[in-house]
Amino acid sequence: MKLWIPLFFSLLLAIFHTAAIAQNPFPNFPTPTPPKAIGVSTRNLEWAGWETLRADTNRIVLDVRSPQEFASGHIPGAINIDIRAAEFIENVKKLSKDKTYLVYCAIGGRSAKACTQMDGLKFKDTVNLLGGIRAWQAGGNNPVGGK
Repeated sequence: MKLWIPLFFSLLLAIFHTAAIAQNPFPNFPTPTPPKAIGVSTRNLEWAGWETLRADTNRIVLDVRSPQEFASGHIPGAINIDIRAAEFIENVKKLSKDKTYLVYCAIGGRSAKACTQMDGLKFKDTVNLLGGIRAWQAGGNNPVGGK
């Protein structure tokens, strides 16, 4: 019986020590944090938050769909630069990097890619519309243009 008590406490100590190592296997080294690019920011917002930002006229709405999609209906005030066009990067480079760009496409995939490319070009602020113009329309908003 007396042998079980030290054995029990030794086992308990080993369990706590293992748990402590699992949480931080190198206690003398700080936990690394992912690097952040200075001045570069991409946000992904649902349509309501994105629409709130759109009310500020200093922000630029960028539609990255094809010209045909743009002509069929777009968010008011948007400019169109097709992400699938060969000259996409050249056209985007002509834009001011100090502005905030509210970027959208049909469902959010192309606009997320455009934001990533714009971040690589050191644009100050890009905001991707999650769900694209379809989510924006589902929220009760009406595009301009089109039939």
